[in-house]
Amino acid sequence: MTWRTTTTQPAAQDTEAPRQARPRTRRGAARPASVVGVALAGVVLMSGITGCGPASSAAAGSSGGTKLDASCSGTTTEAGLEVTLKVSPCPAKGGGAAGTATITVKDAAGKAVQGAKVEINPEMPNMKMKGGNQAATADGDAYEAKLVLGMPGDWLVTVVVTPASGKETSTAFDVKAE
Repeated sequence: MTWRTTTTQPAAQDTEAPRQARPRTRRGAARPASVVGVALAGVVLMSGITGCGPASSAAAGSSGGTKLDASCSGTTTEAGLEVTLKVSPCPAKGGGAAGTATITVKDAAGKAVQGAKVEINPEMPNMKMKGGNQAATADGDAYEAKLVLGMPGDWLVTVVVTPASGKETSTAFDVKAE
């Protein structure tokens, strides 16, 4: 680093004092504002690493839904209904390739719920992307829907079930697309 001994612009006659010399870097004079900006960015980064910042489950890699197991299947119970989501192909594919979501809905007695309206709503919380709601069609004791995940990453798939004789219930599943 070299020290500047003269100003870049000469001072006008008796109107202002000469500028104080500042250290020069390879790209020009050091800027105090840039130093403050870098220091502030360091403090923000460190607060996020040490956990002093706001808590976010999305930042931790979990979106808040039931995680799928190694066979890409997950089960949760909500409002007396047991909802199972099975994704194929396993693992789920991102990038616009359509997969299949098979949803099984059982009542408290373990009997399959027939005639329900079932819908899936995939979204990518970290990117604020929605995959579009897909209505599921009945397929024996289960329901099937097309599952389109726009890109690889962590997705939250919400399954909304409205039984023929009941109120709407929704539950969410974490799906990792590759």
